[in-house]
Amino acid sequence: MSRRIERFKLLLKLAERKRKEAERLLGESQQRVQQAEKGLQQLKAYQLEYQQQFTAAGRGGLTSGQLQTYQAFIAKVGGAESQQHQALKQSRVQLEQVEAYWRKTHAHYRAMQRLLEKAVDEKQRLDEKRLQQQLDERSQHRPSAFI
Repeated sequence: MSRRIERFKLLLKLAERKRKEAERLLGESQQRVQQAEKGLQQLKAYQLEYQQQFTAAGRGGLTSGQLQTYQAFIAKVGGAESQQHQALKQSRVQLEQVEAYWRKTHAHYRAMQRLLEKAVDEKQRLDEKRLQQQLDERSQHRPSAFI
């Protein structure tokens, strides 16, 4: 029975390693999503600021060269925003996959814990039963004091 418990302890230890690795991956994935969201917000703010500068400069009059420069830069920022949005979308998909993996490893870890607890309880119950049998046998073999 104790060999069985030792095997369960080993399995629990392995499950714990996987669970901890999944937690690490989950944290990294969450951080990537946050960074992508922050980068997207910064690009949107920068694009808005540059458009406001363009509007203000347009009121004072722009040459065709200046107009083309502003428009080209706004288009580049828009392209970068689109790429960042795609990166955010991909990071969210990866996060969902990592979350599913974490849930799976966490459930496996809890199952191993329950199996170990059950094996320990069973061993304890059997040990108590053996002890009671030994005590019963000893009490039957005692010579009577009234003879």
